[in-house]
Amino acid sequence: MRSEFLKSTFLSLCFAVGVGYADSGSGHADSGSDTDNVHIFPTSLTTQVDGGELKSGEIGVDSHSPTANDFIQRTSVWVTEQAVIQKRLDIKIGVGGLYWYAVPGPSASPDISSVTPYSSRANFGPGISRADLTYTFGDLEKPVFTLQAGLFPYKYDEDAMDLGEFLLRSGTYPGYVVSGGWDLLSEANYMMQGVRLNMSLWDGKFQSDFLLPQEHDYPPTNDLSPSYVGSVTPMKGVEFGFGASCSHCISVQPSKTTPDENYSTDGKAQQEYGGYGNAYVVPNPTYNPSETKTDFNVSPGSPGYNPEYIYDTTGHYTFMGVKLMARFAFDPKAYISMPMLGPKDLRIFGEWSLLGVKNYPFYYDDRWRRMPVMMGINLPAFRLLDVFSFQVEYYDSKFPNSVYNPYQYGLPTYDFVDNTGALTNDPNDFDPNNEAVTRDKWKWAFYAKKQVIRGLSVYAQVADDDMRLPSVNDIGALVYTQEPATNIFGRDWYYLVRLELGI
Repeated sequence: MRSEFLKSTFLSLCFAVGVGYADSGSGHADSGSDTDNVHIFPTSLTTQVDGGELKSGEIGVDSHSPTANDFIQRTSVWVTEQAVIQKRLDIKIGVGGLYWYAVPGPSASPDISSVTPYSSRANFGPGISRADLTYTFGDLEKPVFTLQAGLFPYKYDEDAMDLGEFLLRSGTYPGYVVSGGWDLLSEANYMMQGVRLNMSLWDGKFQSDFLLPQEHDYPPTNDLSPSYVGSVTPMKGVEFGFGASCSHCISVQPSKTTPDENYSTDGKAQQEYGGYGNAYVVPNPTYNPSETKTDFNVSPGSPGYNPEYIYDTTGHYTFMGVKLMARFAFDPKAYISMPMLGPKDLRIFGEWSLLGVKNYPFYYDDRWRRMPVMMGINLPAFRLLDVFSFQVEYYDSKFPNSVYNPYQYGLPTYDFVDNTGALTNDPNDFDPNNEAVTRDKWKWAFYAKKQVIRGLSVYAQVADDDMRLPSVNDIGALVYTQEPATNIFGRDWYYLVRLELGI
């Protein structure tokens, strides 16, 4: 009944839009009645059943809690309606829901175990898989411009199945890197909420996307990030891509994009933003390395006051910044005939990104350490699989790959760990040699997909990547792992298998 209601509503909407087109007389491609202007596609129904195991990793919001052999399971159903009006306006609307189980979550109280009924129950969340329209300008066969708006999956690298796609999925300040999401096997799609204008030239060999996405995944949300993504195919089998994103550059609330909080020991300040504030961290000109180093808890002028770093309240960090991206892909099959291989086999690809062009003191003073790099190859599957991909990522960041400070305090800075592994925001306690930093530089992922028959596909992924898992604490609240669940190279990994049915 719900499906019939959705379809009836969708048909009414499309009919109303079609009548509007007919009345305006714009873009009328065919003669006939108003109903001839609307082509309704059959309802698409997709269900996905995911199962796997976090073999080794860490789960926690504000601490590192080792875990192993945790079961990962999700089941989702999505209904999608599509209509094309006068061959120019393509409307797609999809809704559905997801059942998921939390990995063991952190406790809201230190004296309560994290293994509670809340962390074992099945959780459900309704959602929108997409809600967008695409309008084609000019020649319908070879349009120069198409305009897309709404909520829709966006992807600029067709080969990246898990890692990569840094330009829109990654942060700027701080430069966190992510993969997965609510859709654990998302093929590295970015769910874009905004507007996309595509320009196609040279028979499609030069593509330009002018984007205006609205930030919706990580704080501060609702800011607009004008972006450009281009690609060129200069010869067969060779593709180059490039792009830039002015992240958070159109700020909805500037005080959230560039917070001006300063260090404070006030109880409210400690609760709201950790007390450390957002002022620049700079070297202390009076620091004496031959004496005992102190932290911010020692007041200036007190005996023994000797911090290596202090705050400069004349400047504050910002989420706003420019990201750059470049990528390539090469297919040797364009030059050497290999009929035994599938169309995607042996493609070699890679991506580089700079997360923040401008330098800032302490956190962002070295561009070379804000450059994630991804390389990959589609291994020979000899037509037994549609794709069998291997990817590797290297990111030599000075800090753990964490979104704790943006989520917890709304600050464009990193949290880090001291020499005991405890979380700290005091730069005087930061230990750059902790394994959370030194052993979190490399990531890897194997990905496979096979369409068994029409409507039935099987996916598999084995990885140590940048996936963050949602969890539930002992009072039933939804919480997120602020660092990847697998963050120690050579130790942590997981596997997932998906069965997808679609009609």
